[in-house]
Amino acid sequence: MSHSMIEGIGNLNPQGHTSAHSEQEAHPNYGKLLALHKGLYSRIRNHHLNLHATSQKSAIITNQSVTSPRCDEVLALSYFRSSDQARLVESLMGIDDLVASGSVDTYRHPVIELRLTPEHFAVELILTPFAWWDQQNFIGKLAVNHHRKAFRTLLRGLDNHFRFGFWDGVKLNDMHLMTWQLLRGNILDEWMATFADGQDCLRVGMWYTPDDPALDDANIVNEAFDQVKALYELYQFMVWTSDNNFRSFYERQHNRAFA
Repeated sequence: MSHSMIEGIGNLNPQGHTSAHSEQEAHPNYGKLLALHKGLYSRIRNHHLNLHATSQKSAIITNQSVTSPRCDEVLALSYFRSSDQARLVESLMGIDDLVASGSVDTYRHPVIELRLTPEHFAVELILTPFAWWDQQNFIGKLAVNHHRKAFRTLLRGLDNHFRFGFWDGVKLNDMHLMTWQLLRGNILDEWMATFADGQDCLRVGMWYTPDDPALDDANIVNEAFDQVKALYELYQFMVWTSDNNFRSFYERQHNRAFA
């Protein structure tokens, strides 16, 4: 009989402090997520998606989500821009001390995160408030009418059960809409008008219960890759690059608002 590859992780750390890496590796789902990463990352490379895992192999699977760094009841796997591009963006953000040290803070960048908690397995595109450079780029791009229409088209191409919202933390929050709700009338425009860059955590993704048949051990790599590939289209739309630079539109809009 087939079974779910992923099980609820339970309480990784009942004492409430950060788990040691060895303790993290000892968890039965650590090996499962690492195997998922290996299968998923080979497909990401084969399909030429410009997504990268952390360069530190010991930190590929962590017990910290970018949505809630202090949460212990989580195992997470993140893909984001290359280390060189990340250091460039952090330099543009004025974080020169981190750039000089060669370190990169994942939460300062758009990420596609696969995350397991006791209640859910989620695959999400996330821009935390600390990724404000890319948040501003996204808002600036939406100020251009044909790009706003293109964004609606991208959302229309997602499964109706994707959830779009502005909350933080690893638990599902009421502050979200399903994609089919978001595309009704002017709801998307009204919803985005409430978004506060540098304050809100923007996220869109698919949430599963750990016993969902889609996570069957024979199917989970296919399922996860399908969602990563769908989210990658949104990721490309949002992420700042020299060829996708809309911060001048953001600054113009921002200055007009405070004129």
